[in-house]
Amino acid sequence: MPLLNTVTTPYAEAFLQVADASGETDVVVGQARSLLEIWSSSPELREALGSPILEVDAKKALLAKLFAEQVSPIFLNLLKLLADRKRIGILGPVLERLLEIYRDQNNIALATITSAQPLRTANRR
Repeated sequence: MPLLNTVTTPYAEAFLQVADASGETDVVVGQARSLLEIWSSSPELREALGSPILEVDAKKALLAKLFAEQVSPIFLNLLKLLADRKRIGILGPVLERLLEIYRDQNNIALATITSAQPLRTANRR
């Protein structure tokens, strides 16, 4: 297991267990995908939340302001926990690991399709 996975896996597994227990797994997985896209496309956000200069309480307030309306309360708790533990800088890898574990648990494989001609959408009836 890569070194980063030894840090990210416990957070991802625990969060999935909480989501399963509350019946919100599919919802939080969708939110994780959305948040990962935001995280990946915003170096300013990563830099601000990863900064040792910004106090933990300020980071938690920022997370609540930015994401309280976009994520479930249990997801917001994960974000605040990562901030408390000074791990918010690895949010991206935690979310990636969460999605990997979810796919493994649900036998979902990622695939890349290469085609010589453009693919069309199938007609659905």
